[in-house]
Amino acid sequence: MHSFFIAILAGLLAIVLTMIITMFVGKTVYDKLNALFVINTNIVMLILVVGLIDDRIDMYIDIALSYAILGFITTVILAKFIGGRR
Repeated sequence: MHSFFIAILAGLLAIVLTMIITMFVGKTVYDKLNALFVINTNIVMLILVVGLIDDRIDMYIDIALSYAILGFITTVILAKFIGGRR
């Protein structure tokens, strides 16, 4: 069962690395902002998968929720900042 979670972990890491590249080479600011939001979502899923591998999901859920709230607030602030410049 752990090999299944490790395969999911590898897939999520590949998506995060792809989105990091998209953040740096994206054509518009909105592409970069969307890549940041996808990275935040995937990191929350990565934290939960690590919790499943570690068999301490209760602790990792709290960490993932805290990170999700911070990621959402960051995305909203950046979107408001970018939208205000136009």
